[in-house]
Amino acid sequence: MKKDYWTIIISAIFFGLIIPGGQFFSNLGFSLYEISVYSLLFLFVFTLPIIVIKKTIPIRRDNLLFFVLYGLIGALLQLTQYGGVIFGTPVAIVALLLYTQPIWTTFFGRILLNEKITKMKLLAVMIAFLGVVFLLSPWNISNVGSTKGLISSLLAGIFLSLWVIFARKTGINKDYYINTVSAYSFISFVWLILLFPVIKFFYQNEYLTRLSYNFPISYWTYFGLFCLIAAFLPNSLFYKAIEKVEASKAGIILLLEPVVASIVAMIVFSQYLNSSIFVGGGLILISNYLAIKE
Repeated sequence: MKKDYWTIIISAIFFGLIIPGGQFFSNLGFSLYEISVYSLLFLFVFTLPIIVIKKTIPIRRDNLLFFVLYGLIGALLQLTQYGGVIFGTPVAIVALLLYTQPIWTTFFGRILLNEKITKMKLLAVMIAFLGVVFLLSPWNISNVGSTKGLISSLLAGIFLSLWVIFARKTGINKDYYINTVSAYSFISFVWLILLFPVIKFFYQNEYLTRLSYNFPISYWTYFGLFCLIAAFLPNSLFYKAIEKVEASKAGIILLLEPVVASIVAMIVFSQYLNSSIFVGGGLILISNYLAIKE
């Protein structure tokens, strides 16, 4: 069991590369929709050699409906987490609402997975959320943006929670973790393609909704490496370990992601680390310790 917790921790650290990586490719000219769609496509492609070698079938008749729903959750997560920014909500507020995820995961875990809500778990969730508040320092923001942006960001936190819950469900069913990564990424990719005309109709902004492939080979090489390190590796580790780790505890551990993102942003984009980031990161580490200690 101890090894599985460490596996979740390592996956959370690598997940922390997603936000700064997205910023990097946005600076190169990728739209937000292109980053979302192509990261899922690359993730699926990376699973294919393993599936061929193992001779497994990720999507079967008995799990098709499950993955159609799971893929829809993944697609809606991609759209709603960017929706806040689209509607003019500050990034810190979007992230704050997104990382209400452990609260929802604890709630859904009790209802959908029959996971116990203990005093230690509640304490860990409260400390974790307090850490996120310090990390993002919303009191420094004078304008929280539109109501639509706030609702979109809050929905993103709920969809992220459901992503964790469904992942735990695959672990309970003892599905081969690469099959899960493959099926989830492919169907989420299909959902994003199907939803593209609708999103394009509502948001006439090339920076957000352009979907093209006209980029230099070097950009695609960077993008492939990024997806391998920040998507395939952490997803594989997470789905492998979630078989033995409760969804609510995994949700708390995943809050290491914004801590890592802040550190990487400091290194790559020369952003500074202030006292709030140290306090917030420290509280999140304490919440991780409490969740694992239980």
